[in-house]
Amino acid sequence: MEPRFSEIYDEDIVRDAPRMRYLIADRYEMIWSVCLPHLDGTAPRPDHRYVETGARVLRELSRLYRLDAPAAAATAEMAPADTAMMVEAQLRELEERSGG
Repeated sequence: MEPRFSEIYDEDIVRDAPRMRYLIADRYEMIWSVCLPHLDGTAPRPDHRYVETGARVLRELSRLYRLDAPAAAATAEMAPADTAMMVEAQLRELEERSGG
């Protein structure tokens, strides 16, 4: 029997990362929606175990959105010319890789 998966390369991971972040965030939001009634008191029979689960979901979402990394502020401070040069360099690199 052949394996049900193909090999995954670094390029695949980089390409699929935004989509996977979206899927993971969406699934965390689903878990949060189950936890919320137990946290805000609207569940018919609140269960304290959902408090820990809700806290873990929030922690993972904050890591997924990189809220614990101050690097986003440094990016926002870049001058438009610096950003344009960076984008141009990335485009040139991409064109070279694709043979264009």
